[in-house]
Amino acid sequence: MIRQLLRAGILVIAVAATGCTSGPSRQVRTVEPIPKAQPPSPVVFSLCSTDLPTKGMWKSDPLIADFNGDGVADLAALPRLGRGPRAWLGNGRGGWQESSSGLAYGGRSCGGGLDSGDINGDGHIDLAVADHCQGVFIYLGDGTGSWTMTTRELYPSDLSIPKGRGRMFAGAEDLALADFDGDGYLDIVVGASDDGGINVYYGDGSGTNWTRDSANLPSSGWSNRVAVGDFNADGQPDILASYAPGPRVFLGNGDRTWNESSANLPSPMVKGLFSGLGIGDINKDGLLDFTTANWVDGPEVYLQAADGSWNKTPDVFPAMKGGASGVALADVDLDGNLDIVTSGRLKPDGGVVRGVFLLLGDGTGAFRYVENCRLPATGLFATPAVSIGDINGDGLPDIAAGSGLTVESSGKPLIPAIEQRLLIWCTERNTASH
Repeated sequence: MIRQLLRAGILVIAVAATGCTSGPSRQVRTVEPIPKAQPPSPVVFSLCSTDLPTKGMWKSDPLIADFNGDGVADLAALPRLGRGPRAWLGNGRGGWQESSSGLAYGGRSCGGGLDSGDINGDGHIDLAVADHCQGVFIYLGDGTGSWTMTTRELYPSDLSIPKGRGRMFAGAEDLALADFDGDGYLDIVVGASDDGGINVYYGDGSGTNWTRDSANLPSSGWSNRVAVGDFNADGQPDILASYAPGPRVFLGNGDRTWNESSANLPSPMVKGLFSGLGIGDINKDGLLDFTTANWVDGPEVYLQAADGSWNKTPDVFPAMKGGASGVALADVDLDGNLDIVTSGRLKPDGGVVRGVFLLLGDGTGAFRYVENCRLPATGLFATPAVSIGDINGDGLPDIAAGSGLTVESSGKPLIPAIEQRLLIWCTERNTASH
């Protein structure tokens, strides 16, 4: 009988008082169910951050792109209290060579988002950078890993900067590149870091001249993240923003005007709760959905309905009690379903307690936390962002994360379990799961 109870995960223990066999003297205590063993993870991860920084505060979603056209993924990131963005060329085996010539500001960087694309149409990848304190910077790439700055400290020229606020008020928290007006040139959508709203700058293919036109977009507040996707499948790029009041969607009309499509999206009393974003068809119904990181509740998933409204799924990561800061979406285990990688805290504790987590999707909008995939559940400084891309060319999505911030780290200094501050985990199939 005891063996059967143990196998069921529940054991009831009867404790008899001395000299008594019945009545109120008998006490019954129920032991918590024995946790069931998790199935083996279909993928496991190993750290492959050789030659990447072991110091600094990396406040950005690491950008994974091929800067020199050799077919191998490269990397760029922006530090807080640094000298501007930095870039590394990958060797396809987890090794990196710095390639930051021409990227330095000449001043101190504050962190922010990055994106890449061929801005001037020369066939080489260029770099766009949003700095939390100083606005937008554009760097043209030469195809070898060297850069030339063509735009510096771009921000809305009509902003009235309050006395004493300095450049912080003109900062840019994040950006994304897309051709919003269909003229063949990449444009920039920018989320302000303080009170500049959400702005679109239209390019002319030079990488130097930008025309701001933000009709029907918020002109005040800030946005922790911006991303681009075609949510209504009309062939025009749309904007998803982690806007201060909550996540918001703006549908592009292709003529530099926008229509908001945010029905049923949250508007909590506290502003600025949402950060990271991931876009994809999570429940495989042909409509784009998204996931976002909530600083209090962890990752959240919103499924798009046929009428363009949004439905929040049940909590996809109940074990995360300390909130999420970064999130990315991809089919990590290649089973045909989108998965979530998120950074955050399992418990709302201070100190070096951040981790990176994998949630496997089932194609319906539900997710399963995988504890045995060798990602660190704790031991990192505040880790604001994660990204996903194939670093080593094996066809499996790998994970990049920026860490090192001391926000939320309190009490006695602790040594993090991982020395690296800019982190890459390479993905491998787990043969034990087959």
